Amino acid sequence: MQDAHIDFMASNNTVGIKVENLKIFSQKKVILTVEKLFFPKKGIVSVMGPSGCGKSSLLKVMSNLADECIRSEGNIALSFPSAHANKEQQQNLAYIFSMVWQQPTVFPTSIWNNLKLPLKIKGVPKPQWRQQMEKTLAATGLLEELGNDWPQLSAECISGGQQQRLSIAMGLLKDSPVILLDEPTSALDPVSTDKIEKIITAVGREKLVILVTHSIGQAKRISEYTAMFCNEDHHGYLCEFGLTEQIFNDPKASASRQFILQETGL
Repeated sequence: MQDAHIDFMASNNTVGIKVENLKIFSQKKVILTVEKLFFPKKGIVSVMGPSGCGKSSLLKVMSNLADECIRSEGNIALSFPSAHANKEQQQNLAYIFSMVWQQPTVFPTSIWNNLKLPLKIKGVPKPQWRQQMEKTLAATGLLEELGNDWPQLSAECISGGQQQRLSIAMGLLKDSPVILLDEPTSALDPVSTDKIEKIITAVGREKLVILVTHSIGQAKRISEYTAMFCNEDHHGYLCEFGLTEQIFNDPKASASRQFILQETGL
């Protein structure tokens, strides 16, 4: 990120991320404006809106994963102290965020080698690796499915839904306080989607999960809050933020209401 200022707040009991006066540019064109958006320290927040309104760009800017075509201005303040992280880790964006993309991100090697990467980076002693791996694989439902030979299995040879859950497992082993999910179930069947939604629900009890989704049903099922983004003259902006139930039952912004009507066909 070239211009957006990211700082670290003093500990706050409820707010984990404050986004204020943020503008995201693609080349010289503004693609998203967010005047003020506060995320809680834990729970599940759905990010919704039409294609092209800047939802994924927001995740990339917050986690410093934006490419050279994206720049931003404004302020993003983070507050995620952890008893398991030293001061340097707490103020390191690579520690704060784990990102799971729309397409599964696994390396062309064994499942063991995929899972050892976050543990090695985190400095976990090698004798503890298998125990932590199996605990996380069990939490994602993979341990039972893959059997005792899972360490030797190639990550590229398991199904797409299993690869996505392996991607989530890698993020969980990293133990970041914020999990960013960019349409993680859009290419999956209903059974795989249900398994991943159960994982997200469990994670949201302990961490902040920010979920970009086009599925109103998914947002209703698992998120506590929803941030609704809208488009105006090819420029995205935050039009509403609130409890998910309120957003979908009684949206305050006309643009939110129009998007919901279009998506539901009502």
